Amino acid sequence: MTDSREQSAHHAAAVEHHQQAAHFHREASRHYQIGKDYAHAAHQALTARGHALRALEHGQAASALYAAHEGSPLPNYLSRPVGESESTAVASPKVLTVAEHHTIAADHHEAAAQHHEKAREHSDAEHYVRANHATKEALKHTEHALFHADQAAMHHMEHYGSHPSAELA
Repeated sequence: MTDSREQSAHHAAAVEHHQQAAHFHREASRHYQIGKDYAHAAHQALTARGHALRALEHGQAASALYAAHEGSPLPNYLSRPVGESESTAVASPKVLTVAEHHTIAADHHEAAAQHHEKAREHSDAEHYVRANHATKEALKHTEHALFHADQAAMHHMEHYGSHPSAELA
């Protein structure tokens, strides 16, 4: 498989995982908004995180392939552990609800999917610097999505306890 095909395959897989993660985050948000079935919402959030991590893995793999192309440096996202991002250093001026965190995470997953799609188009056209830039943008959105997913999980633990089936009476 050529680099371009391999990169395209990684981008396509990342797009699919981001779309799935966005779907599950939106469903989790909906359950929190209506105030019922927190166990199902927690399960959807966990499934979304799994898709997010797979999308991140594919994005990093595609990005690593661009390192072989001149003028297309390897992004620094590969050296940073998952969850440790620039976004964790910035405090939010507004306290968000768990539903809002899930909605924002879904928005970031959709944006990441769009950037991966654009990166795939650039890669197929052998515009590797542009593809690498689009991949970096996708990775930034992925990290922001993971940050909001983590915040939603912490909010769930603080308000609903450690048992995922905790329901409000």
